[in-house]
Amino acid sequence: MSYLTPQQLQVVDALSSGATLTGAAAQAGVHRNTIANWRRDSVDFREALAHAHHDRAALYRDRAVDLADLAFEALRKVLANPESSPSALLRAATFIIDKIATPPVPEKEKPVTIASLFAAMEPPADAQKRTTLHNGAQSGPVSQMHNSAQPPETYRRQEPKIGRNAPCPCGSGRKHKQCCLNKSAAA
Repeated sequence: MSYLTPQQLQVVDALSSGATLTGAAAQAGVHRNTIANWRRDSVDFREALAHAHHDRAALYRDRAVDLADLAFEALRKVLANPESSPSALLRAATFIIDKIATPPVPEKEKPVTIASLFAAMEPPADAQKRTTLHNGAQSGPVSQMHNSAQPPETYRRQEPKIGRNAPCPCGSGRKHKQCCLNKSAAA
């Protein structure tokens, strides 16, 4: 059961008919921010809008299916006509190839279980995956890296870090972020 106001029903109808948010708001006599609030806060409004969009798309699809034979006959005439422009021939051929290459609708997948997620996370026993540490050296397999006695080497800067709000080291007297920060990042 839907609990929508007459204004909300009017907005749902207008939006599903292709009206803009501003146009739907003007038709219903509300502000466009009100519609945004309904979309954000009202589950009933969101569901009604989704159903209306789905129904409208189904209607257009039914109309397109009814006209499909005429459309393919028109394409056949364009492709068979020796006086057709090359651009018209190319568009017609591209359309047909695109429709042929469209994959079928995929089958519904099985629901994901927690056990299958954990099984997918475990690396195979025979895999010898290598990872790169920060200093560029390669470690052994991932499972051995966590069990090793030596922690990875810490990165050390050559020069001290300069804070964004610290005075710029170039001596200009301005803050580092307003002077040389972006210049050193670009270099």
